[in-house]
Amino acid sequence: MTLANWITSSRFLLAPLIFWQLTRGNNPGVVWALILLLIAGLTDVADGWAARSRNEVSELGKILDPLADKLVTGGVLLALTVKWGLPLWMVVVYIAKELIQVGAGALIVKQMKQVIPANRCGKNATVAFFLGFGLFFIHKLIGQIAIAIAILMSIYALYTYYLAYLKMKQQ
Repeated sequence: MTLANWITSSRFLLAPLIFWQLTRGNNPGVVWALILLLIAGLTDVADGWAARSRNEVSELGKILDPLADKLVTGGVLLALTVKWGLPLWMVVVYIAKELIQVGAGALIVKQMKQVIPANRCGKNATVAFFLGFGLFFIHKLIGQIAIAIAILMSIYALYTYYLAYLKMKQQ
């Protein structure tokens, strides 16, 4: 396994820790959750840098990286819904969208033996989620608006992946 994939894998460990800290519902838990979320965000940047700079871009990495992002993001949304009053529709829409995307991605890999790599729209949506999470604890309404925008960006990213699939299918 490459260094980049090891870095990515750390987010699979961070996700439940972030969820646990957020659902504890106290100030130290939130502070720790935000620190862990920052570390998760930095690992997202670091794994991409490591993969490109060390020429370690791999099919496994193209699968693990977005799955790790989905686990962190979904876990935070769920914790914010359960413990902090984030509207339920937000986590439901996000999870439904991700189930569609992961299912479609699995079918594409099975049928075409190719992975559609993450694109700028998907990466921007992930950054928007992380910003929204931080804003949520500064000002709940502004954070909710930022998270809603991130959800819309994520849905648009799904559309761009669909367009990439159509282009790949024509080749």
